[in-house]
Amino acid sequence: MMSVCFHLSFTDEDRRFFHAQMRKKVMLLGIYSQIKEQVSTREVAEHYGIKVNRARMACCPFHPDKTPSMKVDKNFVCFGCQEKGDVIRFASKLFGLPPYDAAGKLIEDMGLTVTAENRPEVQPGIRQKAKRERTEKQQFEQAVDRVYNVFCDYFHLLNEWAEEHAPRSPTEDLHPLFVEAMHKRDYVDYLLDLLLYGSREDKAFVVIDKGKEVDDLERRIREAKSGGRECASLCNSSFTAGHDDGRCDGSSGNDGERAGKEPDHKRRNDPVL
Repeated sequence: MMSVCFHLSFTDEDRRFFHAQMRKKVMLLGIYSQIKEQVSTREVAEHYGIKVNRARMACCPFHPDKTPSMKVDKNFVCFGCQEKGDVIRFASKLFGLPPYDAAGKLIEDMGLTVTAENRPEVQPGIRQKAKRERTEKQQFEQAVDRVYNVFCDYFHLLNEWAEEHAPRSPTEDLHPLFVEAMHKRDYVDYLLDLLLYGSREDKAFVVIDKGKEVDDLERRIREAKSGGRECASLCNSSFTAGHDDGRCDGSSGNDGERAGKEPDHKRRNDPVL
């Protein structure tokens, strides 16, 4: 039996080309990961005019779709045409671009900050700055999550109070918790929408402006659930003393219709998008 051995020889130019391609690939992977950390597929879809409902469903732009069949969150998946992937693939499919060009479009259109922190020759200070920025973003998302969850629990309580303490006759005195529910429910619903769908500036305003009230509400909700005090004493919170920026001067015209309505908002355990 004869064995044949092929010997491949690489020139210095071949090696330089190979290493250049590898460095380019590593750098691209670093850019892609930074983009995916800063923006979700849902944010990109909404930025380009695709309507996403509260269940995070949208009409798929990749096939004729009359009813929402595509789930968009951090990534996307269509239950109709089976397309799926991350935000880079979504932009690539949406505009018919190669992944690298799609990434460049996202950086420009979404105002993203992308550094070359993953390259070996980068200075340590740049890596530390990028890491610090990611940490600050995570802390901001956690703060938004906390405020959202507290207001979500409060919204549930308001709906319960509206149903439980609704007057049974025109002459019956209004229970203070029923009055609070009628006065606050629309405003809390508005805050929850801001925390879900508002801009980063909107969310930051709610987190900063409502910080003290959120602390009080957290205590009230805990006491209401434990039953440690009379429910009527819950009306003493600073949140019920007119801290609504004048948006809710009284009960809204549809409060009677909303009494007993199931809350639209659900408490979430996952981080903000």
